Amino acid sequence: MKNLFIKILLGAILSFSSFALVGQEEAPQSQALTLDELLELVKAGKFAENEEATKRENRFNKEKNRQQTLLANAKAERAKLEAIATSLEATFEANDAKLNLLEDQLKTRLGSLYETFGHLQGVASDTEDYFKTAITSGQFGKDREVFLKDLAKKMGEGVSVATIEEIEQLWYELSRELVASGSVERFEATVIDNDGESSIEDVVRIGNFNAVAEGQYLTYLSKRGAYETLPKQPGRYLDGTYDIFDEDSGFVQFAVDPTGPQGGALLVNLISLPSFFEQIQYGRITGYTIILLFFIAIGVFGWRFYALFTINGNVKKQAAGESAVDNPLSRIFSVADQNKTDTETLELKLAEQILIERAEIDQYIWVVRLIAVISPLLGLFGTIIGMINTFQAITLFGTGDPKTMAGGISEALVTTMLGLMCAIPATFMAAALSNYSKGILAVLEEQSTGMVAARAEETNSGEAL
Repeated sequence: MKNLFIKILLGAILSFSSFALVGQEEAPQSQALTLDELLELVKAGKFAENEEATKRENRFNKEKNRQQTLLANAKAERAKLEAIATSLEATFEANDAKLNLLEDQLKTRLGSLYETFGHLQGVASDTEDYFKTAITSGQFGKDREVFLKDLAKKMGEGVSVATIEEIEQLWYELSRELVASGSVERFEATVIDNDGESSIEDVVRIGNFNAVAEGQYLTYLSKRGAYETLPKQPGRYLDGTYDIFDEDSGFVQFAVDPTGPQGGALLVNLISLPSFFEQIQYGRITGYTIILLFFIAIGVFGWRFYALFTINGNVKKQAAGESAVDNPLSRIFSVADQNKTDTETLELKLAEQILIERAEIDQYIWVVRLIAVISPLLGLFGTIIGMINTFQAITLFGTGDPKTMAGGISEALVTTMLGLMCAIPATFMAAALSNYSKGILAVLEEQSTGMVAARAEETNSGEAL
């Protein structure tokens, strides 16, 4: 009996706790002091739960009815729209069939005019594409391109017939372009320089090949409808641009480039090629080293050539009996005057002095000879480095793109070219200095031999007496 009472008490406490958590906003929490009060509280909680459940059920039924109403309305709207779509589809099919019938009737009634529309459209479209890049557009403007675009669009629609004025305008534009291709005209046009600044300048157009300003070749910039100076001018051909402005009639020697669709393609590609000084940059450190050696060779050659020229002049004056500044021959004469001994001793003294003078005359000629020898070797060294770089590029990127190999090949060829360009002149400079010094030494040996012979004659004459 006691256990049953405990179970009832625990069940009542749990029921009361659930009631307190769910409906704490609707009924204030109270404490039970006796079992009777507890029983009343449990009863009140059960009634409250039933009332809350009833309210929930009513709300659910109300929402359910509302949703059913919305669903019914949506289905009705869908049925209405489906009926409209079916009606529109039927109308579209009827209109499409009617349109096809009308198009067939239009083609039948047009007859040969339909082919004329296609022909006019093709001619207008092709001519518009031609005029977009034509060099004459800088003179005639972009209005003709707008006209041709509108005419091509109109003929493409095939609804209205081209007017006589439009056909005559098309004929006029074609004829004007044909005449312009064989004429040389001077006019004012907008020219854009390399800094992006535009100005109005006198321009001479040579057919549909080239356009030039005074001292500048121009190209047509279709996006801006103006002429643009080439970023790099062909220097050796610029004289003709001045002559063609100075002469109003007759013939003028002028370089015309007729290549490409509108002319000037070869000229544009030609000026994009690197110059000689730009090619030197491909040689890198090896090429710069060869160039440095070449300037050293030129410096040594200039210095020694001037020194030998001065020595040779003084020696010749001394040999002719004229007074000259200190020179190798005067020093040999001094040695001969200081040694009044026998012939053998004098010959040895003079030979010794000639050896001393030879060292001074031939000094630093070996530098030019050395540069002439090592320059091609440095060029070969640069060739090897360039080929190594080329093979590395092939290993990394393959042979699909030749530009990846161009740097290494350029280095290989440029260094070889620079090595030969340095070695060949250096060889000539070394030979010139060597021959010049040998000529001076020949004079010294000749004079020395003469002095020895004169001393020998004096000695023999004295002995005879």
